[in-house]
Amino acid sequence: MDADDSMTGERVALVTGASRGIGAGIAQQLLDRGLRVAGTYRTGGELVEKLAAVHPDRVLPVPFDLAAPEGAGAAIEQVTGQWGRLDTLVLNAAVWHGGKLAKIDLDDWWQVVEANLRSTAALVQAAIPWLTRGASPSPGVVLVGSAVGSVGFPGDTAYASAKAAAVGFARSLAKELAPKGVRVNVLAPGFVDTDMTSAIPDAARARIADATLLGRFGTVEEIARAAVFLAEDATFCTGAVLAADGGWTL
Repeated sequence: MDADDSMTGERVALVTGASRGIGAGIAQQLLDRGLRVAGTYRTGGELVEKLAAVHPDRVLPVPFDLAAPEGAGAAIEQVTGQWGRLDTLVLNAAVWHGGKLAKIDLDDWWQVVEANLRSTAALVQAAIPWLTRGASPSPGVVLVGSAVGSVGFPGDTAYASAKAAAVGFARSLAKELAPKGVRVNVLAPGFVDTDMTSAIPDAARARIADATLLGRFGTVEEIARAAVFLAEDATFCTGAVLAADGGWTL
């Protein structure tokens, strides 16, 4: 792709953790909006490959492991080498390991914090030269955080710490990149029906639903729509945190 094509062609998004759950939902909705979508995966790559087989010119599978952030540059290069631009970066993938602090191994605790934050910083750093080069009138970064980063949750000190830190990261980055026209926002989902939450016991699910104003878990489609809103439509929003938690944090 030559330089002129990259400046006038279709918008390109990179979604991390696109092989399942919320990430897969975001990738599909961006694709439905007409974007070209690169999706990273650590496992479950065959699911991204299936989507690429249906849309060979519009979907690009990209292997990336959050625990190996040194691969961030190669991931961004794969996308930009394929399509010559990057307009939207959705950082959805996350590492989770639960356990109350009195019992959790601190190496496991720190691995959750480090993997989430280092991979976020590494991907954004590698993407900045492309986000700021002027191919898009409103480039954006969306961090998929979590409601537990605001209010906490027992047994989740590591994950909640990483997601709380993501808000400070995003707001600082928003101030750094605003002069270049790049927006940076955070989506903070509550409890969502995914394969990861399917293991929550029924009694605990009932307590969570009771504590949620809307009385239920969210759906992948609902969270994906909120992410796409921040990525594509919220062109006058930066440094914002959008709660999509059904009122769980109120």
